[in-house]
Amino acid sequence: MILLIFLQITIALLAGAVLFGAFWALHGKLRTPIRGMRGTTVVHTVLSVRDGAEGLEQTIEGLMWLMHNGTIEGQILIADCGMNEEGRELARLTVKKYGKIAICKAEDVKQWIVERP
Repeated sequence: MILLIFLQITIALLAGAVLFGAFWALHGKLRTPIRGMRGTTVVHTVLSVRDGAEGLEQTIEGLMWLMHNGTIEGQILIADCGMNEEGRELARLTVKKYGKIAICKAEDVKQWIVERP
């Protein structure tokens, strides 16, 4: 009797986990900002960074995750809008770590955008 109850609980939990996974996948598909054929939709992201570049690495990690799983395709630009030396160093290390990232001064953002394919 106890084994039967345990088996029913286990099956119910597995069914719940499968349903949760299915809804989570559907939620992800519905919330995906862009889903085109490779190369047809490109999203270039400009990050305006100031002072010590607080949160820069976490933001870029999130964007890189979206790029690696195929949600977006494009390039990231770090616009120096008054970074201090610590912020510039963090930006340089981030570019070195991830690639597909450029750094420019705030006044050069327009030119960078125009040069993108």
